[in-house]
Amino acid sequence: MTPFASVALFRRDGATVFKAPRKEPSGHKTQARKSASRFWRGNIGGADVLTKIVLVQQSGSAIQIAERATVNGQDRPWVEYRLDHAEALKAPHLAACLAELGVDPSAAPPAMPDVLEINGVIYRREI
Repeated sequence: MTPFASVALFRRDGATVFKAPRKEPSGHKTQARKSASRFWRGNIGGADVLTKIVLVQQSGSAIQIAERATVNGQDRPWVEYRLDHAEALKAPHLAACLAELGVDPSAAPPAMPDVLEINGVIYRREI
């Protein structure tokens, strides 16, 4: 079972806040997305307005992130992207998800360079 963690961003009194992340008890990405959506929609309290649901998964040396924005009560499509550990630590809500998953960023291998030279041959990574 692949571990997932989710967190939701809320707008409260003009500021963006998040509650403590939670592990998703799902083995598949689609199930984890649905579970996260149901859970966070049920945990809106007071004057909070749900703005984004974020699902985080560790994949090798990168972090896979899927987020779904909510604008005026309408859900936008899920958007997926990858970040390395250092970039993920810069966002506090993603850093909290990494801690929930038990990911140690210092133990992660460094990101692959874009250009590599081996025995005089230059290899470029397609981005």
